Amino acid sequence: MDRHLTEDDMTTFTKLRMTAFGRTVIDLANDPTYDDWTFSQKIHYAMDTELTARQERRTQKLLKASKSPNPEACVEEIRYLPGRSLNREHVGRLASCQWIDQTNNLVVLGTSSVGKTYLAQALLNAACRKFYTARFFRLDDLANQLAVLSHDSQQRLNFLNDLHNCDLLVLDDFLTTPINQHIAAELLNIMAARDGKGSTLVTSQFDPEDWYKTLNDAVIAESILNRIVGSSEILQLNGPNMRQHKHLTE
Repeated sequence: MDRHLTEDDMTTFTKLRMTAFGRTVIDLANDPTYDDWTFSQKIHYAMDTELTARQERRTQKLLKASKSPNPEACVEEIRYLPGRSLNREHVGRLASCQWIDQTNNLVVLGTSSVGKTYLAQALLNAACRKFYTARFFRLDDLANQLAVLSHDSQQRLNFLNDLHNCDLLVLDDFLTTPINQHIAAELLNIMAARDGKGSTLVTSQFDPEDWYKTLNDAVIAESILNRIVGSSEILQLNGPNMRQHKHLTE
């Protein structure tokens, strides 16, 4: 007996975790526009729809885990204004994530409100869309979180392992304010554990040479500098105040 696909079959597709596939084949079966399509064409179209839906769910899961405060930031929305030291070719190259494949680092420097954080969030979004794991922290927030976790707790160990093993670690507002020697040592340990395993993206208002001023220990400062800058591309971001520009155009 011939059984035509109807809405009643969606329950079965949902149980099979093929919701997008089921939705598509039911729509195709009941839309006369597609009567000329072959069976294979319909199945391939439904498979492509299911694959796209699964990729989007995976991306959203990675973005949620990243803790990015702006997961919707994306390279497609970056504005290339006159006087801004960004171009589409450069951003496109960074968004391809080859530097993450090679476990290189990226340092984005610039004055306040020039758009460093948005660029970092957009590149994190690009990484998640390529299914890399990522984590986002303002350095002050990371320091505060480390300060409240007990040194011998499993929670702290899990937290550090997560930082050590993610493909991309974004540290925003890097050393904008001084950190104590203990947190500096913790940061060095994180950078050392990630060496050759993952990429770090740092945004800062200060040039790397000035990072020494916010660290009391010259040896730790030198070690952190070498870990981050030694295998990094440095992007000097210049241009208009993006917060003011956004306010004026809204």
